[in-house]
Amino acid sequence: MRDVFLLLLLPVITMVSCNVGDAQHHRNDWKWSMMPPVPDTLGFAGSFAGKLDDGIILLGGANFPDGKLPWEGGKKHWTDKIFFLEDNSREWLERGRLPIRLGYGASASLENAFYVGGGSNETGHQDKVYRITLENDSLQTVELQPLPMPLANMSGIRVGTSWYIVGGTTKPDAVQAENVCFRMDLKQPEDGWDVCPPLPGDGRMLAVLGTDGKALYVFSGVALRDGQRQYLRDTYRYRPGEGWAKLTNLPRAVAAAPSPCFYDSDNEQFFIFGGDDGELAQMQLGRGHPGFSNRIHMFDVERQKWYDQQTMDLLDSLPPVTTTAIVVRDTVVLPMGEVKPGIRTSQVIQGSMLPHKAKNL
Repeated sequence: MRDVFLLLLLPVITMVSCNVGDAQHHRNDWKWSMMPPVPDTLGFAGSFAGKLDDGIILLGGANFPDGKLPWEGGKKHWTDKIFFLEDNSREWLERGRLPIRLGYGASASLENAFYVGGGSNETGHQDKVYRITLENDSLQTVELQPLPMPLANMSGIRVGTSWYIVGGTTKPDAVQAENVCFRMDLKQPEDGWDVCPPLPGDGRMLAVLGTDGKALYVFSGVALRDGQRQYLRDTYRYRPGEGWAKLTNLPRAVAAAPSPCFYDSDNEQFFIFGGDDGELAQMQLGRGHPGFSNRIHMFDVERQKWYDQQTMDLLDSLPPVTTTAIVVRDTVVLPMGEVKPGIRTSQVIQGSMLPHKAKNL
């Protein structure tokens, strides 16, 4: 009888071992540290960020400088400030101003230029596009072809030399989000914008974008249905010439998580840090809000599977949302952002991927 029981149990043991081994095989550890904070008392959300020459550029965004949060009557204030952190420097320096106050748009870096598109300010949503370069220690700004429509709260990413902009809203009081996808060849910006096939599913804002160097990936985001937020878990891939393909849904929403997300090319895995899953969206928690998710969602492209066993160990910091991630090799930089509804941070967090050594199970 005992032998029969072992034979019946063996498939269960094998299945559990395979699942554990699968999870171990797909695990990477992350080490988190603090970079120099941005020299602003409150910090900003919705800033543009990226690499420029031998440093990091960070500009625009918005906060509530009167100390009152939105539901307390606080008034949002946009900034035109530009901050620059040289490699190995211990402090950010102010380096000029944007032509207008601006935030919540899209940005991209290529070679020795930084690009800013769309966004919003106190006058509404914008369609302006700028190229910023650093010449003789001075920032130079040139206006390029505008977006096909005003957009804010969209997402942007560079894939090769193509700058993609996906989703967003066309005005502050929009009752639905857009499913548009625009592309600019940064080698020929004078040609303006191409209109790509629209993103399937709901129009969305605050989506997370990623790339494997060839294709564009869209994760989660927020739809607006009669002006009400609906948190999304769907995932799509866009390949030029092939169009959009539906991929495996996320376990939960990751709206407004730092974007673009990190891609580990060695293992073909995307990593999404934190985000808003919408679970507390309808609760009036005020300043007692605990903060946004600290989960790390990993997507294995080959297996089309999601893993979310890890969390961000940030010690005394809270994970930010509504911030532009800067990915450099095996490191991701998360500058400023929103750590609770309406509450900004001036902190800059750096995450470094530490490959996990597979164990014999």
